[in-house]
Amino acid sequence: MHSPVVCASPDDSLKKVEDQLDAKHVSGMPVVENGVMVGIITQDDLVQVPVMLDAMSRYIASEMQSDGPMMSSEDADSDGVLDNLSFRNQIPNMKVREVMARSVVTCEPSTSVEDVMRQMVQHHIHRIVVVESGSPVGIISTLDIMKTLVADE
Repeated sequence: MHSPVVCASPDDSLKKVEDQLDAKHVSGMPVVENGVMVGIITQDDLVQVPVMLDAMSRYIASEMQSDGPMMSSEDADSDGVLDNLSFRNQIPNMKVREVMARSVVTCEPSTSVEDVMRQMVQHHIHRIVVVESGSPVGIISTLDIMKTLVADE
């Protein structure tokens, strides 16, 4: 496991978390508030934000158009999102709490590698947070497990 763990706050900006993930060369981090883990945020979550916001924009534009044409297609970008309905401009203001997963698969420091691997497969995840008394003390990734398996050969 990696320890200490790089953690985010629910009130951190998405940009700050993205910068931390890049700087620390990690793909996810627990979200901690008052010393207790309240969620997890990953690079995948950050990638999905613009996609979801564009989908919302297209849905709203479609609903507005079904009530009668309000804007021309010339007002839309190449993805069909109307410029004045785009939610992407909200990304700089978005906080971790708006994007993080609240359900986090965890284990204890004494959990066997086999049990960690089973949990990863069962939950289709690439990292498990190691906790003691609700606080993250480490993180185990699929890469960590592969390194361990290769080192044992």
